[in-house]
Amino acid sequence: MLLKTLKAYFHKKNEIVPVSQQATFLNRLSELLKEGYIFHEAVTMLLPFHVKNVNVVQMKVMDIQKRGQSIVEVFRMLGFPNRLLLPLHLASQHGHLAETTEILSINAKFMEQARKRLKSLLMYPLFLFVVIFLLFTVFRIYFLPNMESLLSKNQPQPQSSLALTNTLLNLPNIFLTLLIFMIVFIVLLWFIFRNKSVEFKITLLKKTPIINNWYRLLLTRVFSREMGVLLESGLSLQESFGALINQKENKLLQHIVSEMKEKVIYGSSFSEGAVLVDNFTVDFHQFIVHGENNGYLGKELTLYSDFMNKQMEARLSRYLSIIQPVMFLIIAVFIIGAYLAILLPVYEMINII
Repeated sequence: MLLKTLKAYFHKKNEIVPVSQQATFLNRLSELLKEGYIFHEAVTMLLPFHVKNVNVVQMKVMDIQKRGQSIVEVFRMLGFPNRLLLPLHLASQHGHLAETTEILSINAKFMEQARKRLKSLLMYPLFLFVVIFLLFTVFRIYFLPNMESLLSKNQPQPQSSLALTNTLLNLPNIFLTLLIFMIVFIVLLWFIFRNKSVEFKITLLKKTPIINNWYRLLLTRVFSREMGVLLESGLSLQESFGALINQKENKLLQHIVSEMKEKVIYGSSFSEGAVLVDNFTVDFHQFIVHGENNGYLGKELTLYSDFMNKQMEARLSRYLSIIQPVMFLIIAVFIIGAYLAILLPVYEMINII
């Protein structure tokens, strides 16, 4: 069973665009679409450069085309995440596919750069942690028993320094155990969370500190971008609401837009509906009011989405810059613990002598 699962995984892996190449794929696709290529021709041209099992994938793309399915199914089959499928689904309706893929390529490139930066920031501290973990293990196996035997010869009941030494030498183990427990706990919470209703998810996200800010920021960015593009493409407000409600890629957005549409139907303005659903950032209402007053609501929403992108990039960069100092601080605590673990028994032996 395990061999079949692994075989299926590697087989599937050869039929998708790797995460590291998705930004390049989208950028090249945007360029081909702007040059006049139709979607399926452009995808067929790009597949040999980004997918290993080209023949199999091309057959699947042709099958999707013959069945008349959406272009979203092509991207889903190629392994693109849901956060990219939503704008692609809407692009198939408002017709701005080339512009959408170009914007998505920029966002995907930023996320890839963030992943690479995170990897480079963690690599050296993790290497040091492994070295310290092995060093502490050697100390516990060889150093601590020798010190116990030496102290027991000179003192029938050794003092508490050995107990403290043992605790200090177990610091990496304690940290690693807590880290594993935390990861398992978060994974379990995620599996429980994903099976809950949309209403429960929204309520939990809004009540959880820190996560609440990110939830509002991400939701506002997605909503303002997609609604702005739909309005700018010539769709009415009701048609734009309908497009966001009919999509299946983002259930949270679907539910919130449904609530907002209901508020608007019962007499509230678009800006009032955004306030009443209480899921967007605080200053989002002001941008909507300004757009309603000057008649460029779609443009205002897309501009606000760009502002949200910049704010998210700034936050991520700030968080990434904090990670490495925190890791080095933890390693410094381990190193100080190692010095104390060695010196405490030595000082006790000196006092005995």
